[in-house]
Amino acid sequence: MHLDPSKLDLLVKRVDLFNGLSREDVEKIFSKGMTVRALKGEVIFFKGTTGSQMYVVLVGKMGVYDGDRLIATLHPGQMFGEMALVNREPRSATVKAEEDGVLFVLTESTFQNLLSKRVAIQILLNIIRTLSARLKTKNTGPGA
Repeated sequence: MHLDPSKLDLLVKRVDLFNGLSREDVEKIFSKGMTVRALKGEVIFFKGTTGSQMYVVLVGKMGVYDGDRLIATLHPGQMFGEMALVNREPRSATVKAEEDGVLFVLTESTFQNLLSKRVAIQILLNIIRTLSARLKTKNTGPGA
């Protein structure tokens, strides 16, 4: 996927996964990953399934569900499924499109084989920060 420089700059600023990376780094990541469309109501993955890819919301909103209960809404710039790059445990929730959207998909094989060590380490640090923030929110509530 080719992105114009202004869109790349916006992604570098808005996407937690890309914190600390340059426009050139993000451009390389996008050249190795893929984007997919998600139609409203479409399930991206089901709780309990395994996968080897993570996603970044570029356009639209995604709902994170535990059964029928909505537990989180993800907006552009936010990521999900990142635990697939860290461990091989089953997905902990179902994610579906709340509205039509576009997702960036990064697979484990792309992550391990195509990204430089520096970029891969920065992405892992960003994933750890995101997971830590989610854990803190879960343990102390959103206002903490």
